[in-house]
Amino acid sequence: MGSLLIPLILHTCALGPGSGMISFRNEVMPLLSQGGCNSGPCHGNLNGKGGLKLSLRGEDPGLDWKTLTHGVGGRRVNPLAPDESLLLAKASGQTPHEGAVRWKADGYAYRVVREWIAQGARPDPEGGPRVRSLRVEPEEIILPPAGGILRPKVLATLDDGRVLETSRLATLEPSDPGIRVSVEGNGLALLVPAGSQAAILVRHGSAQALLRVWSSAGPAKTPRAANHPVDRIVGQRLASLGIEPAGGVDDGHFLRRVWLDLAGQLPPAERTRNFLADRSPEKRANEVDYLLGQPAFADLWALHWADLLRVEEKTLDPKGVRAMHAWLRRAFLENMPLDELARALVTARGSTYSHPPANFYRALRDPQTRAEAVAQVFLGVRIACARCHNHPFDRWTTDDYNAFTEIFSAIDYKVLENKRADDLDKHEFKGEQIVYLRRGPPEEPQGKGKKAKAPEKPITPARVLDGPTALKGPDTPQDLADWMTKPGNPFFAKAQANRVWRRLMGRGLVEPEDDFRLANPASHPELLEHLADFLARNRFDLRALVRHIALTETYARGIDKAHATVTQDDGMCAATLPRPIPAEQLLDAWAGVLEAPLDFSGYPAGTRTLEVAGIPGPSRRRKSDDLERFLRVFGKPERLLSCDCERTSDPTLAQTLMLVSGQLPQRLLTQSARLDRLAQTAPGSAVAELYLAALCRKPTDRELTDCLKLLEGASDRRIALEDLAWALLGSREFLLRW
Repeated sequence: MGSLLIPLILHTCALGPGSGMISFRNEVMPLLSQGGCNSGPCHGNLNGKGGLKLSLRGEDPGLDWKTLTHGVGGRRVNPLAPDESLLLAKASGQTPHEGAVRWKADGYAYRVVREWIAQGARPDPEGGPRVRSLRVEPEEIILPPAGGILRPKVLATLDDGRVLETSRLATLEPSDPGIRVSVEGNGLALLVPAGSQAAILVRHGSAQALLRVWSSAGPAKTPRAANHPVDRIVGQRLASLGIEPAGGVDDGHFLRRVWLDLAGQLPPAERTRNFLADRSPEKRANEVDYLLGQPAFADLWALHWADLLRVEEKTLDPKGVRAMHAWLRRAFLENMPLDELARALVTARGSTYSHPPANFYRALRDPQTRAEAVAQVFLGVRIACARCHNHPFDRWTTDDYNAFTEIFSAIDYKVLENKRADDLDKHEFKGEQIVYLRRGPPEEPQGKGKKAKAPEKPITPARVLDGPTALKGPDTPQDLADWMTKPGNPFFAKAQANRVWRRLMGRGLVEPEDDFRLANPASHPELLEHLADFLARNRFDLRALVRHIALTETYARGIDKAHATVTQDDGMCAATLPRPIPAEQLLDAWAGVLEAPLDFSGYPAGTRTLEVAGIPGPSRRRKSDDLERFLRVFGKPERLLSCDCERTSDPTLAQTLMLVSGQLPQRLLTQSARLDRLAQTAPGSAVAELYLAALCRKPTDRELTDCLKLLEGASDRRIALEDLAWALLGSREFLLRW
């Protein structure tokens, strides 16, 4: 069979009926995948369906061949009477089938599988040709605004280097469910609806390729001239899609935006007043440089990374949380390069109190969790699905997962003490721990107080992702750090550049920010390459990359309410998308505008929320105070996952109730030093200062008139100022980052 296949490839560049012996692995299995037969909801389910269990997405052709040919007494395939085979009868609907009709009785898939059965339903011979890689022609296409029909060609390269067309055997998985795929007739056809911007994953066996489809907003335009490389890359893509970007924001909006993004707080009213009056063309660049030099920049990034690294009290205990947060803050104050930061965390050992980076592993208690966290945080790769089976949406196999997990298998803990409050909670730790690298197999307790070596089991050699050779050194985490941070690593620089972009722009070029995979491509691939290269060339200097982005026209774009095509969350960077201010920044903004000190337990009065190492998680042993409740209601994460996905930003009824009748807003208004002071000044000056402090702009004439009417007609100006401040601080303009 295999010897017949190769010459036919040369002659026909196609497989199927009439082309010789049918390959189970290269033709029948792809058609089962195309029909969804071996998907998770169907027979690829862990327990199968209707008595038939296939390997998920065809990852084990040998087992599936045996199941189909030898199961249920051989009734699933019948070489003597192919049309009586259950496989064909059920898939075509001739026999009742819960999965409905998968193949038409006169269709291509039915004919191929029928011919394979008629040929004896044979397996592929040892050493037979396999599909090594795929490519799609074209790889990217821009369609008119109304959409259209696309007829791509899928080409497979065999492991002997020969090429064949497999368009009618490929499985296509569009990210846009509105795209219709047809593999009948003359080949492959896609019906693309208007407005679609989709990534289409093309699969044949374990080989994958990507097809990008764009529906333009109109005729292609000439790109605007731009001096900054980021603006040139974005501008060229927008022009090719016929998208007109929004204009830039005014100085007040820019100042508010850059302070929130770089310092996590609002600018003082006097600084806003001076900035608006400044006529220097360099004032925006000067403001960015000023903020990059402020301790608040380090506070903000320490908060971001504390979220990613699970810096929470239940696992690390309060002392560990403070130690880890202080180390992160110091790292960003000293502008530690991001590759050095990653290296320090991945290779961390020692006391979780005296060597804080060791808390990274203290929060990750088993090799699997460590591997998944390191891959997600530092490489932007989610490998958790490969723990049980080959990743259904990426190239990672269970072998890849096990090999990467083995890197962390020797990491162990010595618990010096554990004074946890709840003896029934085995996940709570309170006391010092030592993280170390074990030089032998783990020990397991046996009997009373006795320890014995754990039973030996087959060990998968440690290997990095995409690494062909095993790590043989005695310190595999060190080997991982060397590989991860070396020039040219395919993951690290892109993952960190994308994370920085998302922090500033509200959406990653790859979104979610830590889900780099073929089926989830960057919205601007060239831009991601540029940012990763810039970061690497500047020795992973976080401040350099932030400055590089913050001084672009793309960052300073406004909102274009007239064109829906540039306001949708499609990652095209044609306009700014308003987003809620994070919980910590919102609380600091309230306190800053009102000049009302916050009082966090264990911290000096007036400590900003961004400076707090962490807040205790929900517990039945203690009640949360109003500061903790405010932060949780507005989306502060519990830090139980190694991603930013825990942080919520969607508005809720609880948030509305907190703003309308919560104790904290009322207490801050009552204790406001600014309102006390403004109550003694002229009404016009008071209104102007409140607007500058809260919204970074002056009131409009109408707003000023209405506010003066409120203040001048009030019997108690202090109470009237509370009403005005409450209205501003609860407004959409204040609650959102524009």
